[in-house]
Amino acid sequence: MSSQPALHDARTTARTLAPLITMGAAFGARKVMVKGYESRTGRPAPLVRSANGTIVEKILWAATMAAVLALIEAIVWKVIGEDED
Repeated sequence: MSSQPALHDARTTARTLAPLITMGAAFGARKVMVKGYESRTGRPAPLVRSANGTIVEKILWAATMAAVLALIEAIVWKVIGEDED
């Protein structure tokens, strides 16, 4: 069994790294979503900064990305166990 201080140190380290883990997972998810959209539709993803796509597509794309990123963040914090304090 691990001692209480060791568990505390591991949890503190995980909380410190959580934003980096979230950013890495978000980067990967964004890449997967872009590739999936492009392979499914044959068109580039309607990124907000690009000239491709209608305003409705861009809004839906941004909303979907926001939902996926919020889900990733919630999962990371759930795994770390932030709500146990």
